[in-house]
Amino acid sequence: MNDHTEGAAQGGALAEALARCVGARIDAAHANPATGLVALAVYGGTRRVLGAGIGPRVSGVGILPRLPRLRAGASHPLVAAMRAHLVGRRVLAIEVRGDGIVIVAGDDDAVTVENDRKSEGGAPRLGLAEPEPGLGPAVMVENDRGGAEGAPRLGLAAPEPGLGSAAVPEPGLGPAGPAAPPPRLGSSPGARLELMPGRRGEARLLDAAGHLILRWPPQGGAPQAAVAYPADPLAAGAALVEASDDAAAGQEKAALARAVKARRAALERRAEAVRGDLGRLGSVARLQKTGQLLLAQGARVPRGAAKALLDDWETGGKIEVALDPSRPAKAQAEAFFAKARRYQRGEAVMRARLAETERALSAIAALEADVAAAEARPESLEPLAQRARSLGVSRAELAGEPGKSGARALGAGRPAPRRPFHAYRSASGAAILVGRGAEDNDALTTKHARPHDLWLHAKGVTGSHVVVPLAKGASCPADVLVDAATLAAHFSDARGEAVCEVSYVQRRYVRKPRGAAPGAVVFDREKVIAVRIEEGRLSRLLATKQEG
Repeated sequence: MNDHTEGAAQGGALAEALARCVGARIDAAHANPATGLVALAVYGGTRRVLGAGIGPRVSGVGILPRLPRLRAGASHPLVAAMRAHLVGRRVLAIEVRGDGIVIVAGDDDAVTVENDRKSEGGAPRLGLAEPEPGLGPAVMVENDRGGAEGAPRLGLAAPEPGLGSAAVPEPGLGPAGPAAPPPRLGSSPGARLELMPGRRGEARLLDAAGHLILRWPPQGGAPQAAVAYPADPLAAGAALVEASDDAAAGQEKAALARAVKARRAALERRAEAVRGDLGRLGSVARLQKTGQLLLAQGARVPRGAAKALLDDWETGGKIEVALDPSRPAKAQAEAFFAKARRYQRGEAVMRARLAETERALSAIAALEADVAAAEARPESLEPLAQRARSLGVSRAELAGEPGKSGARALGAGRPAPRRPFHAYRSASGAAILVGRGAEDNDALTTKHARPHDLWLHAKGVTGSHVVVPLAKGASCPADVLVDAATLAAHFSDARGEAVCEVSYVQRRYVRKPRGAAPGAVVFDREKVIAVRIEEGRLSRLLATKQEG
């Protein structure tokens, strides 16, 4: 007897447990690819959950007492494929082989269960089989041709017509008496799931014609050895789901710790930047003094000069001032006064932002300590994840990679590429993207923004490009428009002004002229909103910043 046959011979208890699943409806399909647990929930009067561990973290097979608590979302390829091809169909046959388990599913109209519950027979019984060349998967059945000592002999049952490469148990006499008749098939099955348990096992989903729909992992598993089936499938299933949840929870804790650490680092950078802004308040007196000197002495500066040496009446020395050669020197004095006013007006906002950032830093430091001390259990980690989300950690960061949920992604340890924008959130949760610099403005507008997105810029002054992502054909809600305009004003040379005009158009009407300086664009169909800067609104928006 080869290894596969030996493995099949050990699976009698599992086959007996799975027998009553034939004819049942598949209600749910789940997986945690990070641990390797695949689970199918079926209902046929009683709910049962079949679980198989295909690695890398868990291996084995059994009847689970519950669905795994930690599992991938519906967008994962394996989960999506199983839900599309298995869920809602009925189990036509289950085959316990030496190298794994095969589940054949079909549509409701493809199976009629003729099991008379009033008769002595139970549910259709399953046997064990080793595939025979040329026959495809087959089912071992017990026949009534006793051997020399009267024991039942095992033989290969040929597939029934209409079943394709799968087969169902042949009616006969099992050890417990007459078995109920098998399901009668009226058409080909809809799909077939092959589960090969093991630390390097795999799952394969095939259609009715035997064509591969999906295999997981994509590169396939190692050559499969015989499966050691459990003598007690219920105990094995309980151990399997606990092991999967424990392993996944350990990864969840590691991802949570990484996300919280990254958030703390981002808040520290923000606090340092705000302190730098506050440090520039010391230059207010210098800016005002420069404006006064330029106003008084600007007439002596030649037109087109790029700099001027002004007499400092207080110290008796000289002050060198950089100028715009295209404008008269005296006319540029107002720019120094305006800059001083912006610094003074922005002081309250900057100090409020710094205080808020320091409070968030204190909260994130406490959370970081709690995560380090927490048990790697779902019930312990979920409240901590909620706290992390309330402190600005996104669900994608908690999952290890954007777009993934529940399971760690390959390469999650690699640093994410730098984005040319910072993301903020309006009160309604809408995203608002703000360019990080002149070249980043170009990248945001020309590469990231879509034609139907809303584009904003402070009117008549240098500043960041702002983009509000919108669904095609959708208009921007009024509150989101005001929030985006507030950010456009704040991240411009109009920062600190009480009121600022902001231009906005659909991105499709914004063009980058050839040879234009970084950040310089032209646009048509301009609309203008005059936004009054509200400190409460601005502070709320700045607190939602997600680093690029």
